Amino acid sequence: MTSNIGQVELTIDGDDLLVTGADTLADRQCRLFFRSVLGATATEDGWRCPRRHASLSAHVVRVNTFLERHGYAVTRHGLADQEVERELERRRSFQRTRQAAAEFREGTVLLDLDVIKQQLARFGWSAARELRPHQEAGLAHALTAVNAANFSVPGSGKTTTALAVAASHLTSGTIRLVIVVGPLAAFGPWEQETRAALGNAIRTRRIRGRSRERRAAYMAARSGDLLLISFASAAADRLALIEVCKANNTMLIIDESHRIKRFKGGLWAPALIDVARHARVRMILTGTPMPQNGRDLFTQLNVLWPGGEITGSRDAFAAQVDSSFASVLREVQPFMSRTPKRALRLPPYQVYRSEVMMRGTQAEIYDLILTGLRRRIDGAETWADKLETLRRARPIRLLQAATNPDLFNRADTYYHVPKVQTPNPTLMDRLADYTASEVPAKSLAALDILTDIAAERSKAVCWSNFIGNLDQFSALVRDRIGIPCFQIDGRVPVGDDTGNDQPGLARLNPDDTDTRERIIERFLNTQGPAVLVTNPASCSESISLHRGCHNAIYLDRTYDCAQFLQSIDRVHRLGLPEDVTVKIHILLAASAQGPTIDHLVDASLRGKEAVMLELLEGAEVRPLNQSDDPSADAEGTDQDLAALLRYLLGETSEQPD
Repeated sequence: MTSNIGQVELTIDGDDLLVTGADTLADRQCRLFFRSVLGATATEDGWRCPRRHASLSAHVVRVNTFLERHGYAVTRHGLADQEVERELERRRSFQRTRQAAAEFREGTVLLDLDVIKQQLARFGWSAARELRPHQEAGLAHALTAVNAANFSVPGSGKTTTALAVAASHLTSGTIRLVIVVGPLAAFGPWEQETRAALGNAIRTRRIRGRSRERRAAYMAARSGDLLLISFASAAADRLALIEVCKANNTMLIIDESHRIKRFKGGLWAPALIDVARHARVRMILTGTPMPQNGRDLFTQLNVLWPGGEITGSRDAFAAQVDSSFASVLREVQPFMSRTPKRALRLPPYQVYRSEVMMRGTQAEIYDLILTGLRRRIDGAETWADKLETLRRARPIRLLQAATNPDLFNRADTYYHVPKVQTPNPTLMDRLADYTASEVPAKSLAALDILTDIAAERSKAVCWSNFIGNLDQFSALVRDRIGIPCFQIDGRVPVGDDTGNDQPGLARLNPDDTDTRERIIERFLNTQGPAVLVTNPASCSESISLHRGCHNAIYLDRTYDCAQFLQSIDRVHRLGLPEDVTVKIHILLAASAQGPTIDHLVDASLRGKEAVMLELLEGAEVRPLNQSDDPSADAEGTDQDLAALLRYLLGETSEQPD
C-alpha cells in the first residue's frame, strides 16, 4: 500500500457523505467500492454517498477506513470528523474494557466488594437481601466489564444480581434510568425483587397500553425509575426509546435475551440493537444463551456492543462458529459471567417414579393406536422409510392415549394435531363415551398423590402438556378433593393484559379471571393446601413457585428435555429453604403387554437430562441443540424415533433402563 496517493476531504450533507478528491474517480478500486458497494453517485470531483440503512457514524467510519487503508490522506470536516472521532473513541473504550474484564476473570484485578456493598446499603439495599457469593461475583464482573452478559443457570437469582448492578450505577451517577426489556411474565418477578431488595429506592413502572399511553409514560419517566417493557412494545417504540436513552444516561437490560437470538431477520433484535447504541450501560440475562447453536449468540452480543466489536460481521461470525466455536467463546469470555447449578448449593430434589396400569377402555384405545402405527410402518420397506412414515403418523398420539384418550376428541393447536377422524368404528365408539365411562389411570394416581399432599397442608403443581387434560384434571381436583385449584395455560393472559374477552377464561377459574401472575400469587398466598394445574409451555419460564410449593406431579411428559428441566426449576431454585425437600412425582402409564411410550420418553429424558445437567453443572456455555418448533422437540429426535420404531417392531421386550 502506497501512502498519500492523494488528498480526500469528507463532508456530511444531510443524509449523504460527500467525498471530494478527483483521484478517487480514476482509481479502479475506489470506483468499485463507491459505485458497487455503497451505491454512490460520481460528482465532478468525487462521490456523493447515500447513508441508506447504515447509521451515520458507521457510514462515515466505513468510508474513512477504506480510504486510509488504500493510502489516501483524509481530511474530515465538521460532523464527519466528530463521527469518526466518536467511533475511534468507542473502539478504544472497547479495548480498555475488554482488557479490564479479561484481567478480572484471570484474578489479577479485583474490585473492593465491601465498598460496593456499603454504597448499595446507603442507596437503600435491604440487609435482608444479602447477595450470595455467586451474585457478588456477577456484580463485580458486570461493573468491570461495563456491558455484561449474565448466563447463569435458571433459578440462580440473575434478577437480583442485575438490580445490584443497576443500583451501583445509579449510586455512582453513571446512569439515571433503567430500562428492562423482557417477556410479560417477567414483570411480576422484577417488581417483587425490586421491592424486596430496594424498597422505594427504585420505582418500577410497567410500560403498557396503547401507543399514545406508552409514549406518555416515556415522557413521564424520571431519574431512578425502572421501566418494564415487553419485547413487542420495545420493537414498536424503537424511536421513542432511543429518545429516552438520549435524554437520560440509561442502563438497558434484556431479560431472557435468548428471545432475540434470531440470526437474521425479525423485528425485535434489530430494534433492540438500535436502542442499545444509545444506552450508557447494557446487560443481557439468560440461562439458555444458545437454545440451538452458536449463532444464537450473535444478536445478543450485538446488544452489548452494537458496533459488532465482539462478533464482527454476520457472515464472519457464522463462519467462525462453524470452523472454530472455541475461538468464539474465547472472544465472549471476558464479557460473560456464568453460575453453574452446583454453585447454588440447593438441597437435591427427590424423584418418585410410579407405574400406573392402564385398564378398561384406555388400555383398549392405547392398543388400537399402537396397532394402527404398526400397520402404517409395515408398509414401508427400508428403515429410513419406516422412520419417515412414523414421523408423519404423529407419535404424539401415543402420548395422548397414555394420558387421556378423550384428547382424541379435540384438536390440539399447540402441537398441530387434528381431532381424530377414523373409519374404525371400534375406536370411535370408545372415544365417544370415554369421559362418561372412566377416568384416565394417571389422573386417578395423581389424585391419590394430591390427597396425601393436601393432608400435609402442602401445595403442588401438576403438569400436563395437553390443554384438554388440564381442563378435565382441574375439574376432578375440585370435585373429588375439594381444595383450591388454579389453572394456567395459553388461554390465560400474561402480564397485565386484561384477558376478560378471551374465550374459556372464566370457565377455567370462575372466581379468578386474572392474569397468570395474579393467579400464581393467589395460589401461593392461599392458606393451606392448593393445586396449580398448568402446562410447561405457559409456566416453564420467568415463573417462581418455590416459596410456597415444593411438590410437582407430571401427568405426562414429552421428549422435550429442556422444557422438563425448566419446569423443575420453577420449584427448585435459589431461595429454597435448606430444610425443604422438593418432591418430583413422575407417572408412567403401564400396559399388560409391557412398557409404553411413557417408558420410552422416560429413558430418553434420562439420557438427555444427563447431558443437559452436565452443561448446567459446568461453567462452560454450550448449545442445547433445541428446535424452533415445539412439536418437533416434543416428538423427539431421530434417535428417539428410532427407539420408538424398535418398540413398535417388538424389539424392546423389557422396560428401558
